[in-house]
Amino acid sequence: MFGNKENKLGRLFKIVQILKESDEGISQADLAREAGTSRSTLFKDLAILQEKTGALVAEDDDGRLSWFE
Repeated sequence: MFGNKENKLGRLFKIVQILKESDEGISQADLAREAGTSRSTLFKDLAILQEKTGALVAEDDDGRLSWFE
C-alpha cells in the first residue's frame, strides 16, 4: 500500500535526475507528475533529499524548482 524502500529510493534518484536536467527549473506539479508521485509526497521527498545530500532545492519567483549542490 505504501510502497517499499526500493521504490522510494528509485523515486528519490529520479527526482534528483529531473531537477538536474531542468536547466530553467520545473514546477512542483510537473516534477511530481514526472516522478510519478503526489505533490505531498514530493514535498516530503525534497526535504529528505536536502537533509541527506546537503544540496539545496530552491524555488524562484515563478515557483520553479532548481537543484544546487
